[in-house]
Amino acid sequence: MWLVVDRIEENTVILLDDGETLYTLSADDYIAMTGESPTESLVLDARMDGGSILSLIPSPEETERRRAAARERMARLAARKKKWP
Repeated sequence: MWLVVDRIEENTVILLDDGETLYTLSADDYIAMTGESPTESLVLDARMDGGSILSLIPSPEETERRRAAARERMARLAARKKKWP
């Protein structure tokens, strides 16, 4: 399952899945699982047990794929906006 770091609030990392379900982890638990500090918009490969996160592996490839798709959507929207009077 893919999870995305939505935001960091104090010592809590807020993660979202593709269905927009929220998951939370302490920053310390996140760092213990990933080996790095949380970064907003980073996509992670998560192993779950029900609603519990068992492991997180950062996926720079999936993160970049999603960023590229978002850039393409924005470019299409900008092009459409230019066509309007």
